[in-house]
Amino acid sequence: MPRGLLSASSVPDELAARVAAGPGFWAGWLDELDRGGLLEELLGRDVIERALEEAPGAHRYDSALNAKMTMVCVLVACLFPGEGYDRVLARAFGLPGLRFRPGKAPTASALSQARERLGEHAVRRLFEIDAETGDAELGLTALWHGLEVTAIDGTTMELDRSDALACEFGSSSDAGRPLLRIVGHVRVATRRWIAAEPGSYHQGENELADRLLGSFRSGIVNLADRGFPSMERYLAAAGTGADLVWRWKNGKNSLPAKTLEVLPDGSELVVMRESDGMLARRRQASRNHAAPRLPDTVARLVTFTVLTQTPGGRRKATRVRVLTTLLDHKELPAREIAELYAQRWQIEIAFLHLKATVRGSRRELRGQSPALARQEAWGLLLVHNITATAVARAAVRAGTDPKLIPFAPALALIRDRVTADACCPHCGLRPVPAKDQASVMIDDIARLPRHRPGRQRTSGRTAAERRNGRTENVTYTITIEESNLPEWDSSPNT
Repeated sequence: MPRGLLSASSVPDELAARVAAGPGFWAGWLDELDRGGLLEELLGRDVIERALEEAPGAHRYDSALNAKMTMVCVLVACLFPGEGYDRVLARAFGLPGLRFRPGKAPTASALSQARERLGEHAVRRLFEIDAETGDAELGLTALWHGLEVTAIDGTTMELDRSDALACEFGSSSDAGRPLLRIVGHVRVATRRWIAAEPGSYHQGENELADRLLGSFRSGIVNLADRGFPSMERYLAAAGTGADLVWRWKNGKNSLPAKTLEVLPDGSELVVMRESDGMLARRRQASRNHAAPRLPDTVARLVTFTVLTQTPGGRRKATRVRVLTTLLDHKELPAREIAELYAQRWQIEIAFLHLKATVRGSRRELRGQSPALARQEAWGLLLVHNITATAVARAAVRAGTDPKLIPFAPALALIRDRVTADACCPHCGLRPVPAKDQASVMIDDIARLPRHRPGRQRTSGRTAAERRNGRTENVTYTITIEESNLPEWDSSPNT
């Protein structure tokens, strides 16, 4: 057993040694026993206990890997995804604030069994509690016309090759690894997750996106790419009170709408109407052949072209049309709607940070069962949120935009501080008091070199394009256009 830790056989000798060391040492040692570690401080005191109480499950744990300690190990494993279980256990049991420690360190097999007992729901609930903290609570008040901007999108993560995972999640090809799909809802200003939903590869993003509508509310404006919208989903999302700026496909029949009025700013008021074919497909999908037709709905359509130009002569024109619940063209001109939609890209950056920085590029999840794979996904999302929250707090302290503070160095600082936030094996104390650990770390993050503001660059979308072409500076020119929708006929026979 490491020195500085109490065991039943060594209590008299250890107590006598600490008393002989003096009252100051004794008081510090007692305080140290009640302190939480840096991870707990970043999450909030007693948040882990709250998540364990609110999550279902009444499994029995051993004295070393109890429920809380297993949760800490899961977080440490997600914070250091490239390390084996033995190293994860060594880091976790070196953290402060643990009243009971094992005389013999648990084995990797014991951690695997403890993770199975913990399940995915407790880690999911911990993520949900942490995600409840809004940007305003962190001190960020930058809003777009009084609205918080959010975005939804999806991605996939590779899993270990096993029959159980392949059966549960599926893959993009017969020879490919099993893929876990995640659809997330993110705050654009800080790239912090509001909600997420993991599922199988074959479930599809739209099915998982429907489960995120509970995170929509009045006071936000949500951005979504063209793969998500349908009339039914649009009405369901708008019914939550949230405003929408959703991109629609450019196909002639993809948008079930007709132009009601062309507005002075170039946008259009349109009427959405569910066709007979759409109604038949929806009834078949829902297995409700008596489902009523969706009501006719007025929305605003903004159609624009983005011209991309680089100094090297590369040019590309992209036509975009977005449907929005924001109908007032005087308060919110079409150009502002078009510029707002560009912020949807922030969720792509959030996924990049999650997969390439937190998890590590080309690293599959280590979970060997469907429940453990989802548990690890929740843990990685939580570690991402912890880092993004620390960056947001540092940005408030420095008076800057969170997006100008680099994410990867901030995560590296957190990893370093968690490693340093360990009890001395000789005296049982830490070099920095617990109350100063997070504050010192936030100050260090605030002093990181900034990204250059206003910098716009472009590179190839595919790996082959990035190999054959270089990244260049780019300028974007937005031109508002009229759509090619037919005009609305309000006659009774329409």
